Amino acid sequence: MTEIDAHALGTLLASHPLGWWLAGVAAGALAGGACLAALRALRRASPPLRRFVPAQARWTMLAAMGTAAFVLVLAGATMAELAESGRDGGAWGVLDDALAGGLRSQADTAVLRWFAMLTHLGDSWALTGLTLVVAVALWSARHRLLATTWLVAMAGNGALTKVLKDVFERVRPDHDHGIAQASGYSFPSGHSSASLVAYVLLAYLATRLLPRAWHLPAALAAGALVFTTGWSRVVLHVHYASDVLAGWLLGGSWLLCTVLILESVSHGQRHRPATEPV
Repeated sequence: MTEIDAHALGTLLASHPLGWWLAGVAAGALAGGACLAALRALRRASPPLRRFVPAQARWTMLAAMGTAAFVLVLAGATMAELAESGRDGGAWGVLDDALAGGLRSQADTAVLRWFAMLTHLGDSWALTGLTLVVAVALWSARHRLLATTWLVAMAGNGALTKVLKDVFERVRPDHDHGIAQASGYSFPSGHSSASLVAYVLLAYLATRLLPRAWHLPAALAAGALVFTTGWSRVVLHVHYASDVLAGWLLGGSWLLCTVLILESVSHGQRHRPATEPV
């Protein structure tokens, strides 16, 4: 993507924030459905995969941990490239500036207030409350492994986000409209990463605990909520587009690693007498 293309794309995205939000919601829902289809395909393909990964718990766990480490390293390298491109003169930097500048000049108060309401989907207080409610519900239902995984996923993502913000030290875009405020560094977006982990992991839990009829609605809703939260941060000028993309990359890679480890532990428990439901 050249600088001219990046500027044109940023200007186009800024011209219709509500329209692009609706298009993004649809795309996010479709992505959620695609992830569900991929998960089902992987589960159906698990017996042939055992020719390559022995059924013993220790080998399954080692394979999962190795894959998780590779995913995290790849995500880190990609985020570093994205941060570098987001500097002055890079393609993402041009797009970020064009989009932020266009939104500041074109987004009216009503639009900003609408997205200021939607952005609460990723607020710390909202996701902390959700985390506690889901953890208590899972623990009370004796799904102890799932409850522990849920807590580790949410807490780990928060810690990683804080560390990476301090590493990259990117200053937020100007947001003096007074409708939404944010402080601290902006890269990666904590709202974007935390909402992805929370809502997509909830959809994943639905595939394990709820009847099949609930799986697709949960996946579609998760995708729509993830996009809504991220896009709201851009429209409100509290994050650049590359901040949100980095947040999704961080949350998605961390969630993938979490699910891999969870699946390997569950696989190991299925090969020995179970002591409690998972």
